[in-house]
Amino acid sequence: MKRLPVWRRPYFAKRILDIGPGHNPFHGATHLLEMDLADGRERCGQELVVPESAALIVGEATALPFKTGSFDYVYASHVFEHVMAPRWACNEVMRVSEAGYIETPSPFREQGLALKDEQSPEHWYHRWFVFSPDKNLLVFEPKTPEEVSRFCSCPAGEFLREFYASLDFREAEHFFRRKAKTTIFYWSGSFQYEVRDRTMDCRKDGRVCRYWGMKQALLANCHDLLRANRIRRLRKRFPECREVFRKYGHHTLLIN
Repeated sequence: MKRLPVWRRPYFAKRILDIGPGHNPFHGATHLLEMDLADGRERCGQELVVPESAALIVGEATALPFKTGSFDYVYASHVFEHVMAPRWACNEVMRVSEAGYIETPSPFREQGLALKDEQSPEHWYHRWFVFSPDKNLLVFEPKTPEEVSRFCSCPAGEFLREFYASLDFREAEHFFRRKAKTTIFYWSGSFQYEVRDRTMDCRKDGRVCRYWGMKQALLANCHDLLRANRIRRLRKRFPECREVFRKYGHHTLLIN
């Protein structure tokens, strides 16, 4: 079963909801919510795991079948990228709980995988790029074939465009740490959210784009001394990506 880091666990929470736990629920959850008990298509066909101490309820994240304030804590791991209406899902978790944890694949991973494999249905189970440009803000941008190919005109967007073109991300993703490939969002009391109808271009739209955070995640990974061996292997396997880093002046372990 999954657990948050020791310093982040909800030790004093008595009623804990886990939305979409699938085959790997969070330790300590008292209630599990699943949309479909039989299909399992969006959890890769894996069987549900329901601990004896937890109650299993059928329902959807966008219309939680619970009274307001029913829970002390709510987990939603790899759920919000699937929902049709993220606005409703955000409102619902804040309605039923006073704090929680949201996790999705990061735009860095989602876009990298889909760019070179746009025909695979597995990429389109995920409807949204989800990122957090501020500690209390969650942003959703549509993930469609058109938007996957769209990049911001800012330097971060151009850097990512050339970076993805320099390698096969389906292989390269294994060189990157989990933190770069995951959007992690903790909230307490309430949080803000923004649901966009397209990819923002920060130069043209005057609103933060997803590429700045993607660039920061990539650079942090390539500065990580604990992953030096993997970074060297990445450099050897995809030498062109080294030239992209050098072109944009990003002096990390990848080019040093």
